[in-house]
Amino acid sequence: MKKPLSVVGIVLGTLMSACSNKTPEVWVATTTTPIYASESDTEARVLFTLGTGDTCVPVRSVVMKVYLHTEIQCKSGRGWTIDKQNFNIESGERS
Repeated sequence: MKKPLSVVGIVLGTLMSACSNKTPEVWVATTTTPIYASESDTEARVLFTLGTGDTCVPVRSVVMKVYLHTEIQCKSGRGWTIDKQNFNIESGERS
């Protein structure tokens, strides 16, 4: 009984460490981009707008209807975007 539990523990530990070693992404806005307060907000409820060159990091993604909503953390604040095409996505931390 101990052997299967040990194997499960090793597998889970390996998977968790693989997830935590992911290189962080930095999203750089290539155009002005509206950021919404929640993943269900419409275009009428803009929380703030990113300018060209503003940087953010993705927090999590949610699929709603046909859109991929991504929560991002920026210097201007934290919010949601559906406009991933408005960003250059770089791997690693930006200096």
